[in-house]
Amino acid sequence: MLDLAIVGCQVIDGTGRPGFRADVGVEDGRVVEVGDLSAAPAKKRIDASGKVVCPGFVDMHSHSDIILAAEPSAQARLMEGRVRQGITTEIVGNCGLGVAPSDSSSRRVLRSQAAFLTPEGVVPTWGTVGEYMELLEGQGVAVNVGTLVPHGALRATTRGFGPGRASEEELRRMERLLARALEEGAFGISFGLIYPPGQYAPTGELIRLVRVLKPYGRYAAFHQRGGGPETLLRSVAEIVEVGRRTGVPVEHSHEQVHGRGDWSAIWETVELKERARREGVAVGQDLIPYTSVCTTMAALYPPWALAGGLPALIGRLRDPKLRRRMEREVVGEVPRWPPWEEGGWPVNLVRDFGWENLYVAFVESEENKHLEGKSLSELGDMFGKFPFDAISDLMVAENGAVTVLIFGISGDRETDEPLKELMRLEGRAFVTDAWEVGRGRPHPGAYGAFSRVLGKYVREEGVLSLEEAIYRMTGLPAGRLGLEDRGVVRKGAWADLVVLDPEVVRNRSTHEDPRAFPEGIEVVVVGGRVVVEEGKYTGEMAGQVLRCTGKGGTWG
Repeated sequence: MLDLAIVGCQVIDGTGRPGFRADVGVEDGRVVEVGDLSAAPAKKRIDASGKVVCPGFVDMHSHSDIILAAEPSAQARLMEGRVRQGITTEIVGNCGLGVAPSDSSSRRVLRSQAAFLTPEGVVPTWGTVGEYMELLEGQGVAVNVGTLVPHGALRATTRGFGPGRASEEELRRMERLLARALEEGAFGISFGLIYPPGQYAPTGELIRLVRVLKPYGRYAAFHQRGGGPETLLRSVAEIVEVGRRTGVPVEHSHEQVHGRGDWSAIWETVELKERARREGVAVGQDLIPYTSVCTTMAALYPPWALAGGLPALIGRLRDPKLRRRMEREVVGEVPRWPPWEEGGWPVNLVRDFGWENLYVAFVESEENKHLEGKSLSELGDMFGKFPFDAISDLMVAENGAVTVLIFGISGDRETDEPLKELMRLEGRAFVTDAWEVGRGRPHPGAYGAFSRVLGKYVREEGVLSLEEAIYRMTGLPAGRLGLEDRGVVRKGAWADLVVLDPEVVRNRSTHEDPRAFPEGIEVVVVGGRVVVEEGKYTGEMAGQVLRCTGKGGTWG
């Protein structure tokens, strides 16, 4: 007898091929039948007539690392928005951000850097990737989860949060720490090249570490150094060069361009990557389906001000002379290359977006909650100060626990045409790059990124077919990750499944109301267990901790 039969549905199997009429049978957590199950006995039957059954969505750029370490009831509350939009598998450890591997000294600074990704009541205590995985396995996880090794943690643990080139011994220690994490099951390494301490690493260090991945068949994910016209092409060329010189697959995470009205700089980078692929370099990329992103407000400041981590930045902001120096650079500095040399700074958010397109998304204290949702221009007006001083005062008051919502990523509030042009190109996976810690205003993608693609960009605007969009969320990322038995609906695959109504599905979350759940995602199954039905989430910890042990993914 089947554990679960989903009947009467159209199957879109995650490969990109046209949908077909079939029922789906599940037993012991896996799909065991795709065909006619009208006469098959089952413990539970779901009538999906007129609906689509597809694989659960695979988010290969998540920031749920510390959220998944919350105890189950809190974790279920924080992960509900992700599960109810159909996400069943996540890769964490992105953007070079995380707290493992670490030692007692580096963990303190890494925790402060990751405070904006940390829910109340969770104190990261793990020092290795293996310990992190064991913690998650012990308490359970809402979705399947694998991790990358954050380069920032490697560098902080080896030589601290300061600038400068790593010595040969420091490089060897980073290589050893990375190799251990890969042996423990990490899927690869991530670089956050706009964040300390990763931003201080020269290209040679990136190449040296990525070479460690080669015998393991893993991949490297890169948050590019610069996004504006001055440094975007060089930033993407650096990613491609690392892939070329190491023979390791590289993920451009994310494909995007900064701007105010002109986003044309992106097309040179598209051609650069296409040319590299023709030459045999394994280059992938992913897209956030919004013209906005969220990150730490510390990214506003020049690299020298961030040396030593967030506590050091707050100390410098209290020094009037150092604050004035920062202000001069934030207001007037043109992004310069190379970023690892003194004076180099590849991304100036104020220059790229303007004060009016940078918004306070989260603050720690109740006293300043009324400032969430205000632009930095508005913040200056409220306090009768120049925006730089207004936000710097807030950073000091909050000990740096402030996040920023940015508009102007491959489009703006008025147009998303550049983003849609990127979507129409082949080989772009969709990701959320979002998190929910239960405070402040999360990016709406934490509740609606994938349903936004299906509603806005498939049904309403016809940018992609339903089959292609689902492939970008399932088979494509699962293939890159080497997860051969996920991201597809076929016999033997894990039963991570979504039942959706293609005529209804849409996101309801907005920047003003980011915690609205999507419509049209009717059933979500994780490992054969129904965790969402009729819009209700059970909160069950049905996921698995994924250890990468295979030969690597598909990057064609």
